[in-house]
Amino acid sequence: MFPQPLILDHIQNVVFDPSNPPFNNAQALPSNYAGLNVLALTVREHEIDFLLQNPGIRRMTLGGVPDVVSCSFNWFSVTLVNYLRLVGLVQLMNTNSWKSDALVDPKNRKEISSHCREYVKEAVPAVFTWRNKVAAHFAATDPFRDDNLGTLEQSVMNLVTYGVPYYCVGQMNWHSGGHAAELPKWALTKVYEDLAPRFWPQVTLPSLPPTS
Repeated sequence: MFPQPLILDHIQNVVFDPSNPPFNNAQALPSNYAGLNVLALTVREHEIDFLLQNPGIRRMTLGGVPDVVSCSFNWFSVTLVNYLRLVGLVQLMNTNSWKSDALVDPKNRKEISSHCREYVKEAVPAVFTWRNKVAAHFAATDPFRDDNLGTLEQSVMNLVTYGVPYYCVGQMNWHSGGHAAELPKWALTKVYEDLAPRFWPQVTLPSLPPTS
């Protein structure tokens, strides 16, 4: 799968070593990595098109967001959380010198779940929340005790806006029942570029045209 050791996290030095792998096949690593790149490139292309068609724009814009951009936020958040959970698992297994059989040991279950979750929350807290409240399933279809009405209603709106120079979610919070939605703001391509030095330093997205 990998001809040589692959650095998965350049800050915390998480390495997948094919000569001594923690588990036999990690095809999900390259396939999810490739999917994240496609999604980021897709949204960046639409950001570039929007700026070229609206030179000098300086305000948030509602409406007219391509459906593929809206869906990309959900696809990206689910894929990114899965990818990072797997990186976290490699880290934990390397640290403990575990192999695959450690995954079925009941005494390890809580540690595995907690470690992988916390690894993601540290790296991408806003994306983690979006994945849980919108992308994996709409909060309205599985409300938690701490979900207010604004959050539940906005979870099914998938409100993507254009906030120069990125497409964003969470930039506008829906108010209902006296409460504002508690969904975080994040921009897909900005998250991707901010993560690049840590997880994929070899990757760059096309540059955005100037906004003025």
